[in-house]
Amino acid sequence: MIKKLLTIEMLKIGSYRLFWVLIFILAAGLAASFWGVESILQEATDDARHNSPIPIPDISLYSFPGVWHNLTFMAGTRMFLLLPAFVIILLVTNEYTFRTVRQNVIDGLSRDQIVSAKIMFVILIAFSLTLYVAINGLLLGMLHTPVQLWGTILSKSWFLLAFFLEVLGFSMLAMMIGFLVQKSIFALGILFVYSVIGEPIAVHYSPEWLKPLLPVNAIARLIELPNSAMMKIFGIHFNENISIQDVLVTLFWSTAFCTISIWVVRKRNL
Repeated sequence: MIKKLLTIEMLKIGSYRLFWVLIFILAAGLAASFWGVESILQEATDDARHNSPIPIPDISLYSFPGVWHNLTFMAGTRMFLLLPAFVIILLVTNEYTFRTVRQNVIDGLSRDQIVSAKIMFVILIAFSLTLYVAINGLLLGMLHTPVQLWGTILSKSWFLLAFFLEVLGFSMLAMMIGFLVQKSIFALGILFVYSVIGEPIAVHYSPEWLKPLLPVNAIARLIELPNSAMMKIFGIHFNENISIQDVLVTLFWSTAFCTISIWVVRKRNL
């Protein structure tokens, strides 16, 4: 059944040009960021070295094991997370625009299977994006690490799992909004306003105990600013680990978004 549902989803996007355009923009944008930031940082470091009274070491974002934290932090910025989320919203709302959701029910799919197909597609998107980041990280790490031992290469690779959860949680939120609103332009607007404006304002005015529990904030907290060598020179240290609380909160909200989506499709007329 899983194979059948995924096959149906793949048939729907096969000729959907906008989907492939957005995926290409996402892949190209990530690649440009990954491969371009290093040269910019190196130029800035060279300039700082000439004008600094203290020695500044060579800094590489892409040596093992730090490459995993740096790349997943860049790929997990709101700008990049919004692109796969927009793709999910378009795929969900198109079901109502072109009435394929009703046709699927007529053809024998249950309402739960319709939502399950979208959930599996979200998981597939999150896994594919994580794999893309992992391949880039492996290539960049090998180019920038003189000594390559498996223990060093795999160290901190858990940030890939955290990135998978980031994409999964944010895309599940997008899927739920798509099922709730059913109109693409409104759903896209709601997701953008809520994630970029609404929740950041709520986080600012919320009590400390509530801030880590808000969905988008919990997702963003999974991968915090990397603790670079430059920061350590000036005595600034950031969290280099993943909080179990943030993982659990993200999983909770991902499950809640799925549950709400199923409930909405069960109760509403198609």
